[in-house]
Amino acid sequence: MAPPVGEYAGRMTQGGTIPRFVPTGGDPDPLQALKEEIAERLSDNWRDVRLRLLPSDVEHGSLMGIGLTCVRLYNELNYEKRQAFFKGELTRAKMYEIDRKYYYKYKDALGVNAQAVIRKNDEAWKSFFKLLKLKKRGRLPPHIRKVSPPGYWKDRLTGKKEIHILIRSDRYHLEPIDENGGYLVLEDFGLRIRYAGRIKWEGRQGRLEIIYVNGRWYAYLPIEVGREPPKSNKKGYVRPNHKDGRGRIVNPRSIKQRDPIGDEKAFMDMGLNNLFAVVTTNGYVLLVKGGTIKSEYYWWKREIATYQAVRDLLRNAGFPTWVYYHERYLEAVYTRDERLRHLYLTSIRFLAETLWSRGVRKLYIGYPIMLSQNNGNEYNTNIWWYRKIVLWIVDVFREYGIEVELVPEYYTSRECSICGEVHENGRIYRGLYVCRRNGMKVNADVNAAINMARKQGYKVKITRKIESYIVTHNGVKPLNPDRRANTQDPEIRNPVL
Repeated sequence: MAPPVGEYAGRMTQGGTIPRFVPTGGDPDPLQALKEEIAERLSDNWRDVRLRLLPSDVEHGSLMGIGLTCVRLYNELNYEKRQAFFKGELTRAKMYEIDRKYYYKYKDALGVNAQAVIRKNDEAWKSFFKLLKLKKRGRLPPHIRKVSPPGYWKDRLTGKKEIHILIRSDRYHLEPIDENGGYLVLEDFGLRIRYAGRIKWEGRQGRLEIIYVNGRWYAYLPIEVGREPPKSNKKGYVRPNHKDGRGRIVNPRSIKQRDPIGDEKAFMDMGLNNLFAVVTTNGYVLLVKGGTIKSEYYWWKREIATYQAVRDLLRNAGFPTWVYYHERYLEAVYTRDERLRHLYLTSIRFLAETLWSRGVRKLYIGYPIMLSQNNGNEYNTNIWWYRKIVLWIVDVFREYGIEVELVPEYYTSRECSICGEVHENGRIYRGLYVCRRNGMKVNADVNAAINMARKQGYKVKITRKIESYIVTHNGVKPLNPDRRANTQDPEIRNPVL
């Protein structure tokens, strides 16, 4: 990737000058862009809930018919807009004309839900035009090289349609039965489908999206927490059907559930081998290992590569059975992403509960700008989802009343937290940092977190032994010798909670 345009400023230390990258001219600042995205995320009260639909055979056929109709509407609409765009004729008035044309074409089949599908397509084009404006101004991030118009809801190799159903917010409602599920009623289609899932928030429902993936139906339900529905749609108010025994959700009408119990600050260096390395101003050090995430990724990488190789071999030889292996390939990719997502969210929830119980009010997260923008590789692109992790942290920590702030981490890994000098060969094998002045050793990621605290004007003194954990699909396990942890140990329970 081409390096961003900028210049290097310096900060004098005992060991010399530490260079610091500063974007200049029209080049975008990725750190500022992510900060703006976080601020926008904190300004709304939306939360999404995923429900598993359990339709009967008859209901499955009905959903498939509705889904194919929605896909035809989206693809036909998108095709006409793409043709107009390539001819240079796609104006706002032209888009409105196309939308109106296809709304009346599909109104009899989908009712007013055709409007939801059209709005979904309009949102995709709006995002595309926004990227085009940034490209003309030269403000696209360096890692984005090409901006393409919205694509179709279909698989590129097989042409098989990707089933999506969009339901307007006032054309469905939920009928909870117990804390594990209930019925989803699609009013325009006369369907009452059983669903499984736990809802912990309360508020006004948004546009429903139903997808069919890997032979399963899922409904994605957006909830504007604490917001009352309009008087014309009294059934559009979602109420929680579940409250876990740990009491995480006290007031379902508010995203913020707790106030901090202290005024401590925490500083976190994120990585892959050590997913989270956190130090706090009251002397705690916390390490969450990411070895399980790497193992999970590489196992599924082998499975995906096998299906892909067999698929391509059969396809090039002209055998129709390649379609079967292509479907297995897509299923493996989906399963890998779901399992990695579960591991990340499990570790984030554990981190939030632990820091809250230690009295942390604010968390500073280091942003590795040079790594994420100019050194893309398998580790920091496919395995390490930095942007997603940060946004998930913001969402979860908001429930605990902990503020999150991104700060640059220029050369925090090279500077010694013990003597303050820069040792070119300070970081050695297996993540240790050795002070070349007095020979003391410290974990390299903890060293970076301490330096991050120093840059923010805080002096951190480690007064307790490092707490090490590893994230698994069955919870977060301790790695301290005295706990004698293994994969059969129960999930760590915080006594404060």
